[in-house]
Amino acid sequence: MSQRFDPSKLIPEGYKAMYGVHLKVQNSGLPLGLLELVRLRVSQINGCAACVAMHVPLGREHDLSEHQINLAAVWRDAPVFSPRERAALAWAEAVTVLAGQEVSDAAYAEVSAQFSEQEIAHLTLAIGEINTWNRLNIASRTPPALA
Repeated sequence: MSQRFDPSKLIPEGYKAMYGVHLKVQNSGLPLGLLELVRLRVSQINGCAACVAMHVPLGREHDLSEHQINLAAVWRDAPVFSPRERAALAWAEAVTVLAGQEVSDAAYAEVSAQFSEQEIAHLTLAIGEINTWNRLNIASRTPPALA
């Protein structure tokens, strides 16, 4: 499959704006490993090969274990995630999939048991950011970087 178009070249100002959001997320105070875990899981849900290929090594760089990386897609059945990571993964799935056009009160209760309101806001921004990158890459058929 060949790339349809290169958004980085066609909308550089959009990429610059997205990078600004990325920097805000990176500097939110949330652990970078947690952010990479969420980015990996959202990218798996959306089927974005370019982002999965990017966030696997970044996860390693930010101290995710091989078990966490390998089991992110089946996290509910894997004993390698902390309660906080589980809450973040559940929130990421709820915000990404939007079943019934909403995020359930149960999903919010789960995440709010582990994160402050400020942290939930930052986590939600991170989920929105990776969803946008996924959609840009999928629509443009951006291939994964296989370095």
